[in-house]
Amino acid sequence: MMKPFDVIYQRVPPHQKEKLRTFRLTHPSRATTVDGAEWEYISCGTGEETVVLLPGGIRSGEIWFNLITALENEYRIISPTYPAVPTMAHLMRGIAHIMEKEYIEQGHILGTSFGGWIAQCFVRRYPQKAKTLILSHTSGSHWVSLHLLRIGRVATVVYPLRLFRIALRKNYFRLLSIPDSEREFWKAFIEELSLNTTKEDIISQQDCTRDLIRNYVFSRNDLVNWPGRILILESDDDPAFSMDVREELKVLYPMAQVHTFHGAGHTPGYTNPGEYVSVIKDFWAKE
Repeated sequence: MMKPFDVIYQRVPPHQKEKLRTFRLTHPSRATTVDGAEWEYISCGTGEETVVLLPGGIRSGEIWFNLITALENEYRIISPTYPAVPTMAHLMRGIAHIMEKEYIEQGHILGTSFGGWIAQCFVRRYPQKAKTLILSHTSGSHWVSLHLLRIGRVATVVYPLRLFRIALRKNYFRLLSIPDSEREFWKAFIEELSLNTTKEDIISQQDCTRDLIRNYVFSRNDLVNWPGRILILESDDDPAFSMDVREELKVLYPMAQVHTFHGAGHTPGYTNPGEYVSVIKDFWAKE
């Protein structure tokens, strides 16, 4: 049984708790079905241009609530939550379908971490739908070990969900770059997300990552005829991607503009969007 909101957030300062509650009331999820899977997504904002926000392995479109709040007065926003689907193609078709359902011909595609992998696949499969590409705190397609993924897949089947939820909370919290003043909020938010995570979600994450490694090879020549621009966002202390991995991404996209955050960790787009917003808006303004 899911814990009540006030129980999960009982140690969170009231103003932070109310900020999230207000966001949920004013940004209700929409739903659509693609390939038999139900997608939930946030659609909001005003403006002539659209931003499509692709979350990382945390999978929830709501994780972008700080960035959504900062952008929605100037841009239309689409922020999907990933359902439990088996391949990257399913994820790409879902995102394309949502854009079509919302009458969006083209958008700025921003993907972070796992979402950055999806974004790189998406711009190759649907180049006409991507006006610009922002790859935030991510990598190319072939640095994850297939051997470790196989071990993880077996463990997911064998061990109880409760243990995976504990591990997810620890891993998510390790990767989040959190100000001390918001530590209790994010601890509660991550707990809530983990309690909503199913084994199907975990298996989907593993299957899609394995599919990426096996079936997608990114080349620096893939996008030579695509007219859009690329921005790479990275942090000099990202715990998820080493300097070598980050350098490989820049070699893959030599035409990209690069911005390096200092001391911002893996998730400035989620947890500390001040400088993040300034950088991406400046990038879009140069169209």
